[in-house]
Amino acid sequence: MNEDKLGLADAYAVDTPDDNRALYRDWATTYESDYMDAHAYIYHRHVVELFAATCEAPAGQLTPAAVLDVGCGTGVAGVELARLADSGLGDWVIDGIDISPEMLAVAKDKVVDGKRVYRTLSEVDVTLPLPLATASYDGVISSGTFTHGHLGPEPLRELVRIASSGARFAIGINAEHFEARGFAAALDQLVADGLIVDLAMNHVAMYDASATNHEHAHDRAAVPTFRRTGS
Repeated sequence: MNEDKLGLADAYAVDTPDDNRALYRDWATTYESDYMDAHAYIYHRHVVELFAATCEAPAGQLTPAAVLDVGCGTGVAGVELARLADSGLGDWVIDGIDISPEMLAVAKDKVVDGKRVYRTLSEVDVTLPLPLATASYDGVISSGTFTHGHLGPEPLRELVRIASSGARFAIGINAEHFEARGFAAALDQLVADGLIVDLAMNHVAMYDASATNHEHAHDRAAVPTFRRTGS
């Protein structure tokens, strides 16, 4: 692939896990500068803010001890979450999983206040059963992974499986993809099955209002927040 031409059209056109690996192998080192910065991408910040809002305890502390960043990419959402923790709003560790080893290599170098953002980073294909223990995370976030050409609603049940009782979720989903792939029905089924509670739908901009130079400038995302059943 030609790095100069990589963009959302390439990301939305992928079809298989191998397509994803090939795309992000070539895009990893320029993803943030040529895509996120150039397009005023702010989606990840909204997801982290919504996650934080679900975790506020009476004392003003965020409760999760271990948070999983699903499809963490180059680690930008993890950085935002680590900054919240560093400002005194929480005390937790962050693990990241992604299908691209090249993106993970970039995430590995992310540091906030002299500390590495991620405790662990693992190459994982989320379309398959997760190699993670049941009830092992107190929080789960994802931004930019549930979208065209990437993940449908099928992995949601696995993410719930690896979450502990009471774990908080904020899962960003491209709005068009949300409608086309039946995410609402999948979430409603998780509620009906008694696996999640406190389901709330949020809608956010993916790009800052200053972004006017590309065709996706007004794209939006759905961000369901919910809690694993239990205390």
